[in-house]
Amino acid sequence: MGKKKVQQANEDYGKLDMSSMIDCCFLLLIFFIVNATALTVSKDPSVTMPQATKPTDLEDAKGCIVINVFAPEKMQEFAKSNDPMAPNEQTRINKLMETYKCNDITRIHYGVKTHKGEVKYFTSGTGEDVVKKLEDFIKDEKKALEATKIDPKQFRVYIRADARADWSRTFNVIGAANNAEVPDIVFGSLPAKK
Repeated sequence: MGKKKVQQANEDYGKLDMSSMIDCCFLLLIFFIVNATALTVSKDPSVTMPQATKPTDLEDAKGCIVINVFAPEKMQEFAKSNDPMAPNEQTRINKLMETYKCNDITRIHYGVKTHKGEVKYFTSGTGEDVVKKLEDFIKDEKKALEATKIDPKQFRVYIRADARADWSRTFNVIGAANNAEVPDIVFGSLPAKK
């Protein structure tokens, strides 16, 4: 009698097809990356941020009304110095004037980006005048945020002040935020260099 051949079981029968699971993982990864980058704060590179000893990151950008505070006279002074970084400062000055479409750098004391994506600048004339303009800007941005699903308790003014800017300019922003009834204020800073 001849030996009977035992048929081997098909090895592919018990395996799970992983290709659809890998596709789902990639889709989830793309979803989280897109949503994470959508909530970033618009940052103006012309601002030299102050350094803090123990800074924390802004966890959630929802409800932020960003106001940049500049020190154009200090920027010009530094650009004219003999410092090796002076050419970089002149590049920053040119970028600032290009961004805000202004030919006189000394007029750009505050820079903002509206909810519509428009960039505007304000000049410190009389203290009350600029505070009123900033207050109106904050109120307009607050109304735009109220139209979204963001909780009004999350509304806050995010001040990105140049480390060389006069304190009175930052004080004007604080006063405008107070008048616009946005009591929560966040100050931007960078970690201290070691």
